[in-house]
Amino acid sequence: MIGGKTKTEANYRAISLDSSSSLKDFSMDRKKYFKKYFLNEKIEEKDNHAANMGRIVETILMEPEEIDNKFYMSACASPPTGLMLEFVEALYRHTRDATDESGVVVKPMNELLEAAYKDSGFKIKYEAVVSKFVGSDAEIYYNEIRKVRTLNLTVITSQDITNAEKIVEELRTNSATAHLVNLVNSVNYSVINQMQIENYEVDEHRFKSMMDKVIINHQLKVIQVYDLKCTWSVENFYEEYYLYRRSYIQAYLYYKAAESLTKDEESEYYGYKVEHPQFIVCDSTNYYSPIVYTLSDEDMKEAYEGFVHKGRTYPGVKNLISDLKWALENNIWNISRVNYLSGGTINIKGK
Repeated sequence: MIGGKTKTEANYRAISLDSSSSLKDFSMDRKKYFKKYFLNEKIEEKDNHAANMGRIVETILMEPEEIDNKFYMSACASPPTGLMLEFVEALYRHTRDATDESGVVVKPMNELLEAAYKDSGFKIKYEAVVSKFVGSDAEIYYNEIRKVRTLNLTVITSQDITNAEKIVEELRTNSATAHLVNLVNSVNYSVINQMQIENYEVDEHRFKSMMDKVIINHQLKVIQVYDLKCTWSVENFYEEYYLYRRSYIQAYLYYKAAESLTKDEESEYYGYKVEHPQFIVCDSTNYYSPIVYTLSDEDMKEAYEGFVHKGRTYPGVKNLISDLKWALENNIWNISRVNYLSGGTINIKGK
């Protein structure tokens, strides 16, 4: 078990253990989990501006020395947007799929452009789209992502960096967050950014976690875990992010990860108390003030057992682990455990 940052992020991600991210993927898309984590196929994640901004903010705030290892500065003032971005991303995918092991693109460019046009959703004529693309920043961006995504880098712009720096400054000066993000190591406190904990167990299944910020109060013997989120809807974080992206899974596993240190007699934190994780939520456009969201005992119970919100059921960590272990043990991925055990016949309302 590791209770501190001793590996790079790339090495951490190469460790073959489940995490809150993989369990979330399993809960939302078993096919994706099967391909990404079971078959170890490379799955291209679609770029999300708020998520990318969160990664930039997190890196500048906590690991500024890692900027060049995670990001590539684009020559474009700003990336393409709207349907042109859809076109560029589609062209990238078709180019990637048409590239052989030696790096040679085996399909003609016009064929790739036509395929990207069909995928993009453009209503204007194909010739007009190609005319807008050729020689533009969109073509530069396309060539950049072809180059750097194979290196696991994310293309960003100078505008992104400027915006991220403003968000970081807001976090450092805002009364709700300044005392958290500005805290440094001292006799009374240990502040660990990107804390990695591996091989802890929840319901006899092993996990790994890398937590954004962990503050350890040695006087009170208390461990507090924080996760930084950058979103376009700060004040609607509960429904728009916590539920929609199932961050309650992350909160529960982070809690159990930290708790595992307090139960390990060889750990320097043995006997410490772990508080419920908190989310530091900032605005990806740096307009809304950041908010720190706390979790109650009931929230943690729901995260483990599952819950219903506005008529929708959210599976808890307990059942997700059971379902995942069943899928792994039986190598069955195309149907859920419940539906398999029912013989493939269930009530329309799942009752």
